[in-house]
Amino acid sequence: MSRPPRTWLAGSFLVASALALTLITACGGGGGGGGGPTEPTPTPTPRGIVFTPGSAVANGISLAAATAPDNSTLLLEVRANAVTDLYGVAFNLRYPNTTLRYVRVTQGTFLTGASLQIAEGTGGALIVGLSKLGTAAGTSGSGVLLTLEFQSVAAGDGTFSFTNNTAINSTAQTLSGLSWSAGTARVTL
Repeated sequence: MSRPPRTWLAGSFLVASALALTLITACGGGGGGGGGPTEPTPTPTPRGIVFTPGSAVANGISLAAATAPDNSTLLLEVRANAVTDLYGVAFNLRYPNTTLRYVRVTQGTFLTGASLQIAEGTGGALIVGLSKLGTAAGTSGSGVLLTLEFQSVAAGDGTFSFTNNTAINSTAQTLSGLSWSAGTARVTL
């Protein structure tokens, strides 16, 4: 094997050095292209309403988010979970009225033939009554009692809570051991 002449190696080194010096000078002295450091693009905050439910336990009434038509609407289902002989419910639902505005209610299908009454109280309270009428059997199982629609009015966090709540069976007796679970909401505008 023959070695390349030393003059060839020295010439190659000089060409490579000259090329590197030319590139460094053209790029403004190193750093790769001038300008200051690039700031990372912030991740946009998603807009909308996020509902975090409390725990939905058997023999209980709970809130659950339903699919809303847009980011400024919150649809909340009031659901019966593994109940036995449910004939009617009455409750107040406190909601964060500084971030959400109540719009309307839609009756669910779990208590077929039931009568629904709802009124707005003061300070973010809904007064709700849903009951079958006359001689009828109660309903057992799980399902949607009603769906509440809210509209966002301001950014912030808030809590939903049930108060003055009761549920009765087909013999007009209070259902014992029934749990009530609400949740929280975060509104981002």
